[in-house]
Amino acid sequence: EIADAAGLTCDNGIVVDEFTKTDDPNIYAVGDCSNHPSFVYDRRIRLESVPNAMGQAKIAAASICGEYIAYDEVPWFWSDQYDIKLQTVGLCQGHDQIVIRGESSERKMAVFYLKKGQLIAVDAINSPAEFMVSKKLVAMRSKPDPERLADQGVSMKLFL
Repeated sequence: EIADAAGLTCDNGIVVDEFTKTDDPNIYAVGDCSNHPSFVYDRRIRLESVPNAMGQAKIAAASICGEYIAYDEVPWFWSDQYDIKLQTVGLCQGHDQIVIRGESSERKMAVFYLKKGQLIAVDAINSPAEFMVSKKLVAMRSKPDPERLADQGVSMKLFL
């Protein structure tokens, strides 16, 4: 309501450019309230996550100081639930294929979400290697071979 009253464009958040700047050249918005362009997904997104807020804050600070660096981080999240570490990279909306690596019974697995062959998101459960490599693969718009992706005998580093 405050942003709207200030005359800023709002659409599922305060609309910002890739430098976190609003319609008003003296106002920046970061974090949960901002709706920013995502170069990875070719659309605007609003994220409620600590990594997003921290990353955008750095971009806003640089922009205010006259150093314009586009915000283009791949979304990622984490949650520790007792003995389970859930790490997610990317946004899975619109996927058309799921590849599972590992076994849920072992409490260690990764679920890969692909859209037209492109890796768009991963949910990693107690699987830090899959998470770390997947952050790079999603950013690269990688199209990994699904059979190799499911094979735990294939090192994740080989996909880079």
